[in-house]
Amino acid sequence: MNMQGEGKRTTAIKAALCMGGAMMILALNYLLFRLYVGEYLSLQPACIAARDIPPRTRISEEDVIEISVPKEYLMDHTYTEKADIIGKYTEIQGMIPAGSPFYRTMLFREEDLPDRAAVQLRQGQTSFTMNTDVSALGSITAGMRVDLYVTVERRGESPLSGCLFRNVRVLAVRDHKGTDLRDADSTGIPYLIETAVSSEDIPLLTLAETAGDIRLFPTAESYQTDTEAQLVQDSEIAVYLKTLAAGG
Repeated sequence: MNMQGEGKRTTAIKAALCMGGAMMILALNYLLFRLYVGEYLSLQPACIAARDIPPRTRISEEDVIEISVPKEYLMDHTYTEKADIIGKYTEIQGMIPAGSPFYRTMLFREEDLPDRAAVQLRQGQTSFTMNTDVSALGSITAGMRVDLYVTVERRGESPLSGCLFRNVRVLAVRDHKGTDLRDADSTGIPYLIETAVSSEDIPLLTLAETAGDIRLFPTAESYQTDTEAQLVQDSEIAVYLKTLAAGG
């Protein structure tokens, strides 16, 4: 019985050793295969879309997956580094499908977006564009906060002037061709100015532009609140324009 038990143990040990040896050989072969494939195919890091990304979307960390692909599959016009992708915006038309590489023609820096002003709008806001000139604009540039004043000439009465909106954010200043003044192709002469206002205030602003003259003034107080384009409800100019709008 002892000899039989000893024989079984010996057989089990041999079987275990054979199994372990086979596993080691398989693991070694796998590693050698990976090394061979990596060397032969010259695997390189690359990035692909983790999900379907809609048009005009800011790329975030969750949108990008890093993979390894053969160097021959990479194209010169694709981004391969996350740092070159995250923070950029997709083009205005066309969706980037999940699994797609990030082509350079698909992505834009915010400052290069043709519709950059619209991208900067907050919920409930609309871009209000008005004509301007050098004398009226002064030193106002995109990104500044300004107070919006309106002056109305009244027949038989003295002009009425006052602040209609406070803390209005300037989105862009453009030349007569519609080119942003920061663009190298711009004439550098301001002609249009885009501002961010509440969508519900567009009719009042349109009336103000029709009935009078609008001027913008930068003020330090504009930066002391996060609330933008505040209508000065009790100002004489606001009351007057509301009366006009009501047909009074």
